[in-house]
Amino acid sequence: MSSIVHDSDAGFAEVLAKLDRANATEPLTFGFAVIGLTNFGERPLEITRLAKVLDMPVSEAKARARKYGMAGKEGSGGFGTRLTNGLITVDPERAKAAPRRRLQIGDRRIGVTGCAPDIFLYAPLLRPSVQVEETCPVTGTLLRLVFTTSRVEHVEPARAVLPLPGPQSPLYSCAEAASNGEQIDADACDANLCSQAPLFSSAEAAQGWLDTHPGGRVFPIRQAWDLSAYRDYRDRMSALLDLKD
Repeated sequence: MSSIVHDSDAGFAEVLAKLDRANATEPLTFGFAVIGLTNFGERPLEITRLAKVLDMPVSEAKARARKYGMAGKEGSGGFGTRLTNGLITVDPERAKAAPRRRLQIGDRRIGVTGCAPDIFLYAPLLRPSVQVEETCPVTGTLLRLVFTTSRVEHVEPARAVLPLPGPQSPLYSCAEAASNGEQIDADACDANLCSQAPLFSSAEAAQGWLDTHPGGRVFPIRQAWDLSAYRDYRDRMSALLDLKD
């Protein structure tokens, strides 16, 4: 099987459709709205503002924050999100797992966990831009990616790739559980699933991942950014959050 996917790949449409459905789920929209409105922790977010943006009662916004793990005294939601006294804060250092990548947003540098595909969900929401650094688990090569809200500015090494799991992959299980109304443990999901979805320095470096993830595909970084599922997500979140450059 070719390491780099093309539109003629028989499984391409299924991978894209699964990604599109995952990106449109309510828990994902809720969580990444928090990331965008706080600029990944630069400022707190009032639950009343989040409720207004998402067009729901404040009581419902609080209930969903609790369901997604943001209101626990010891734990937190994804990326260290927490609701306290009506304010949502984001602090990646609250996550139990060690950071997998480092972000630079303006003058701030933070270590974050999460899955590599998440990068394409929060990068277009961050101002003024975000630099992502991650080490390829196979070659040890340091990857540096730079995104603005509208484009990929820099990819190093140029052949770096993003892995996307196949439609039947268990890597989607936490997102599906949350969408079905189940309580999820963000830290457990990160440790058990996101650890299996890193960036790779090349398609060749990702071959072992492809061998152990049936139906999975890898995409060059710029091609991944242009996938319709991510493009539609950017359009939807931009309109929803009305973030200003």
